[in-house]
Order: sequence, then structure tokens, then C-alpha cells
Amino acid sequence: MTHPMDPVLLFDESGRMFVVHEPSLANELIGSEDEFLEGYDGYGRPVCAYGAPGHVVLALADTEPQTDMVRERVEHYYFVFAARHPTRTPPEEEDLASFIRAVAEDWVDE
Repeated sequence: MTHPMDPVLLFDESGRMFVVHEPSLANELIGSEDEFLEGYDGYGRPVCAYGAPGHVVLALADTEPQTDMVRERVEHYYFVFAARHPTRTPPEEEDLASFIRAVAEDWVDE
């Protein structure tokens, strides 16, 4: 399995977003594989979680970026959850990797 590039955007079942700047530390946010729903690395490639509880690791699930899905998930997060964000509008970078970096830098912990 190939390691994801940071930052990694994680989404829970309600659409909340979490940013992991160091994928090797995902274990601190995800207690078990069952707690993981969806995530994308810094290039927009989907990631999966595996490992025993307390030792969860992120890995790439596919090598192809999921541009539309990443942008859709981020847009949903900003619309529904980013109440403390001044504009509630996600960054507008065209390049997906630049977009993901800007989202990670702009993220407001709700």
C-alpha cells in the first residue's frame, strides 16, 4: 500500500471534516477501522484505514484523484458546518492539490 500525501481530509457520516497534517498520526483521530468513513490525501486520492484498534494507519485506496467528490464533500462541509468561518465559502483554487492545501489551511475546528 502506498502512503497518502498530507494533508489528508477526513469526513464522518454527517459530513464533518477533519484535517490530518501528518497521516502517520491518524491513529490519534481514528480509534478503529470501523470509525473511518471517507478520506482523501493531498492529491485528492481516496484513502482507507486499516489496522488493529489503537494502531490504525491510512493508505491509498486508489491512485486516481477524485476531484469532483473532494470538492463536493468540502463544499458540503462549508455549507453545513463551517458556521464560524467568515464566508462559509471554500477556497477557489483550480488545481486540486492547491485546493486541498488551501482547505487545510483555512479549516476551522467546529
